[in-house]
Amino acid sequence: MTLAIAVDVLIAAAWIVLGADNLRLARRERPARASVAARAARLGFLVVLLAGAALLERRTGGRFAFHPLAAAAGVVLAAAGLALHLRARRTLGSRWSSAVTVQPGHLVVTTGPYAVVRHPLYLGVLLLAAGTALAHPSTATISIAGGLAAGIALKIPAEERSLRAHCGDAWRRYAAAVPALLPRPSRLRAALLNRAEP
Repeated sequence: MTLAIAVDVLIAAAWIVLGADNLRLARRERPARASVAARAARLGFLVVLLAGAALLERRTGGRFAFHPLAAAAGVVLAAAGLALHLRARRTLGSRWSSAVTVQPGHLVVTTGPYAVVRHPLYLGVLLLAAGTALAHPSTATISIAGGLAAGIALKIPAEERSLRAHCGDAWRRYAAAVPALLPRPSRLRAALLNRAEP
């Protein structure tokens, strides 16, 4: 197995873990909410997305070039994104939803990675996408990363409006203290030190 193939396998495994974990947790936390039609639509969308990416990859010649250092950096970035997403997902628990919704009695989550950035789930996906594009630079991976970034850029303001409307001052105080996606070095350092303490 060449190094390029090993890198591709690691990147694909990271996306598979992310998808499988989200499906498992969504099914466990909200088994009655999603209808069979909604699940079929999501699965159909995923199949079309993957088939489109594979077709684009094939038609454009695949990977532009393989650079071992860039690939290694991409794998590390993707792994960090996956780890952050999984940690944030566990911290959020049953309050997670793929749609922009606020549940009755919703409280602002300010612990774990949410103490460092307001949207660690999205930051994790962006890191995973950027790592993928770095490890396997191609028209398909760059297009997917760009599409994810555009979707997240549209979803964050909608979520924040909803949270501001439902959580009021608690959300405003949190949003004033914690950045949306790029952690402040002081908050990141404090979070790492708090985690390291016994």
